[in-house]
Amino acid sequence: MRLIERLSVKTMRYVSAVPRARADGLVARIYDMIAEDFFINGSLTSHSKVPPLLAGVWTGGRESILVADRVDRTTKEAMMAVLSQVNDCPYCGDMLVSLVHGGGKHEAASQIFSRSEEDIADPTLRERLEWVKAVATPGSQLPGHTPFTAEQLPEVLGSLLAMSHINRFSHVVMGGSPVNAPLGFQRIKSAALRMFGSVLKTTTERPIQPGRALDLLPTAPLPDDMYWAEPNPRIAAALSRWAGVVERESAGVVPPHVRNLVYDNLLGWEGEPMPISRSWVEKEVESLSGRDRALARLALVLAKAPYQVDDTLVGEILPGDGDETRFVRVLAWASFSAARRIAKRVADTVHGPFIRQNDVYAINSASRRLNPAGSGGIDSSNSACPYRRSA
Repeated sequence: MRLIERLSVKTMRYVSAVPRARADGLVARIYDMIAEDFFINGSLTSHSKVPPLLAGVWTGGRESILVADRVDRTTKEAMMAVLSQVNDCPYCGDMLVSLVHGGGKHEAASQIFSRSEEDIADPTLRERLEWVKAVATPGSQLPGHTPFTAEQLPEVLGSLLAMSHINRFSHVVMGGSPVNAPLGFQRIKSAALRMFGSVLKTTTERPIQPGRALDLLPTAPLPDDMYWAEPNPRIAAALSRWAGVVERESAGVVPPHVRNLVYDNLLGWEGEPMPISRSWVEKEVESLSGRDRALARLALVLAKAPYQVDDTLVGEILPGDGDETRFVRVLAWASFSAARRIAKRVADTVHGPFIRQNDVYAINSASRRLNPAGSGGIDSSNSACPYRRSA
């Protein structure tokens, strides 16, 4: 396990993790919990220079993905492996393929690795993976059928939100997969991922106590755009805490007018693919200048086209004094903002179980999809606006 822990951080860039041997306080407590319930890896420890943000990503990811509530953990990890491929995060994708092997679904893991989910023998798993690929792929037609029950959806959408954040954060700070294909031989890499899965098997067999991570962070109200989590109080508690800590930690590094521009822009994004050239973002941030423009540019590209993030975009916001904590706060805000929007967009395609009595959303009788009441647009001045705006 120590070997995998070392491999999992070898490609980290721009930031550095707090070494486990030097961790204390909240970081030490979280590291111990990760080691007991999962395994230490760079997608989590890359948040460690800002301990509350480490607590947020661990709490949200643990309670949504690792806890087997209404959906078993290995199925969720298989779904998140597919999502990671769509989001162009080879680090996350390969680690998740190994975890699917560790959970005993070897055929599914191999098909996911080769991007041939349609050939998976298990019809239920196959349908769920194809659903994830459809809702996550820019420009894809959203499925008319959701292969989950109303009771399962908060857990599924929470997993989707958590991994959408982790993918984007890791896409920036993890320079590719720690497992390479020698001379391009994918079969050798596939075998290596299965071998790592045999090591990680013990992590999939450990009993995971639901709600154990909740007391790492203070309670917080559930944001309006996360209405879909309400049917599962544990998921709602985990995600509301995570949302609260991201807002607090980013308040000092992302000005309110930048935050509002990004949120308003994402509200109008329905998952459509962006042009190959990154010039599309310049029009969207033209009202800003200097560092404010750089912050908004990174957030929007990371949300809509993470594969277009490069050293130039990152270099524009890296602190000149080497303060990693500022960068971690900015990146966490940008990644989480995108993840919230994606989760809500997917939630808005499902049927009535997520509608609240007094919500601003109503069923469109023709499409049976959730749409904002009134003209079909979102009035950002309404108190129920999915993102809480800063004054």
